[in-house]
Amino acid sequence: MTGLAASVVVERGSFILDAELRVQPGEVVALLGPNGAGKSTLLAALAGLHRPVRGLVKLGDTVLDEPASGVHVPLRDRQVGLVVQDYLLFPRMSAVENVAFGLRARGVARAMARERAREWLGRMDVAEHERRPRQLSGGQAQRVALARALIVEPALLLLDEPLAALDAGTRPRVRAELRRHLAAYGGCTLVVTHDPLEAMVLGERIVVLENGRVAQAGTPAEVARHPRTDYVARLVGLNLLRGNATGKAARIADGLTVTLAHEVHGPVHVTFPPAAVTLSPRRPDGSARNAWSGTVEDLEVHGDLVRVSVGGPVPLLADVTPLAVAELGLAPGTPVWASVKATEVSAYPR
Repeated sequence: MTGLAASVVVERGSFILDAELRVQPGEVVALLGPNGAGKSTLLAALAGLHRPVRGLVKLGDTVLDEPASGVHVPLRDRQVGLVVQDYLLFPRMSAVENVAFGLRARGVARAMARERAREWLGRMDVAEHERRPRQLSGGQAQRVALARALIVEPALLLLDEPLAALDAGTRPRVRAELRRHLAAYGGCTLVVTHDPLEAMVLGERIVVLENGRVAQAGTPAEVARHPRTDYVARLVGLNLLRGNATGKAARIADGLTVTLAHEVHGPVHVTFPPAAVTLSPRRPDGSARNAWSGTVEDLEVHGDLVRVSVGGPVPLLADVTPLAVAELGLAPGTPVWASVKATEVSAYPR
């Protein structure tokens, strides 16, 4: 089995999705992106709910979609398991009946289907077999939905915001459980999310979708260390600039220069964490070799610190203490100087 290979163009009104995606058997890929990026559209296309206008969707040796030759396999005939964010459990059926439904639809006898369903609920640590969905907790409902998808042994498992319906207190535990269950699944898994932590924890590889296009792909570590778009940089907590480097200097917007700790040449991304930024009322002296003037645009509590958005020729984020906010009189409209040591700056090819 060669996994999932998809290259699709889907038109939804004025929105156009044009994306390529590959998932290997046993691999969990997290599809990350902002609202409106096309994540759910891509998921629906892979499930057979949206028909692409161009491209190819192939699962193993089976072609699921190929508009050029008129091939389109509907969801019921695909080896695909789908779990959506509100789970869509049948409200009048018990947990065991919900899980058995897929087997019953394939002609498995009722007794056999219920026996298999109980086995799957046991794997998912759900003992409340006869409870109906409204009697289940959010975590239990999520596991029942996952069991219903996996019992039919799909080659591809699609999870659309699987933890979105859970409260903040429940989510970490269920996320850990979901990761354990996915690790034991031998098929291809695609998890759609807008939560970077969820993507980093669940995904062995992350694909970032923005404006209907794949903007970046890589392991969680690669994406976190080397963001290639402003969206990804903000998610992982880094400032991102773009420039052209010659040795230990990179020329960025408006002819400004960033001093680097190491030599780099050519087009580069330049990153540094908000915690590395120092704010002061006047241009600083000393070892901070990069300094830019700007104006405070916004302040937001960020854990024990305050995240300050600074606008100007070099827009950036700075994390400072509440005491620093008071001492510097920081507020929207306050003029400041932002500085960063060259040793805190990372640069890598674009």
